[in-house]
Amino acid sequence: MTAGSEITPSPTRPTGGGSAGPGSGRGGGVVRITMHARARHIWWIALVTGGAGAAFVWLATPHAREIAQTWQLGVKLLAFACLCVAIAFFPWASSRLHWLVYVPFVFFTAYLLPRISFFYYMDAERAQHDSFYTHLYLLLYPGIVLTVAAAYRLGGGSPGNCLKIAVNGILIVFSGLLDLMWYFVNPIELPEVIDAPHISVFTGGPISYGATILFALAHVPIVVGVALLPLDRWIGRSFAVAPTEPAP
Repeated sequence: MTAGSEITPSPTRPTGGGSAGPGSGRGGGVVRITMHARARHIWWIALVTGGAGAAFVWLATPHAREIAQTWQLGVKLLAFACLCVAIAFFPWASSRLHWLVYVPFVFFTAYLLPRISFFYYMDAERAQHDSFYTHLYLLLYPGIVLTVAAAYRLGGGSPGNCLKIAVNGILIVFSGLLDLMWYFVNPIELPEVIDAPHISVFTGGPISYGATILFALAHVPIVVGVALLPLDRWIGRSFAVAPTEPAP
């Protein structure tokens, strides 16, 4: 055993506090992933960094649909990436911790959905359309992605696959699929040009509907490639992280 490494009790054996593993018929044991000492603090460092980054984005950058400067998009993605890492390296997997997944629903129900509903019911003039856009695409969709990733991780999912879920969740919304389907699911004519800020930042400006289709299709091999990456193998080699068994 190397210095600073940690040996985790097998999930088939009782762990601290008399909790039993899957083979004992008693559920709820906490399974802690085995990792090198240098990796034990990654999750909370990433959480603090991501939280600070998210606070900076919310308080110090414009709540607008347009991306005024490229660095603003970079900061948003960096904050999101840190939160993804925090979830992926969360060191406990347990059915006892399922209540943590309730936290996003409280946030959605107590703040986000009432706020978004306000823009529909009370802002008929669309005077706050930038704020609506920000709440929908900067809070709601990333919140859904992080919630799915957290549920997977708490259920015993591996760090690598957890990162894949989060990364591909964002790649799909940035791919242009949403912009294309907006004109199919809503009763509106197809446009000649699509002006989407997250596309324009790469193309330099609005592009034709046909070009948007190509832009979206170009993301298919990227999403597949991310899904096939051996992230767990790389993480295991870098941080001596052992595979996690789902807790009962």
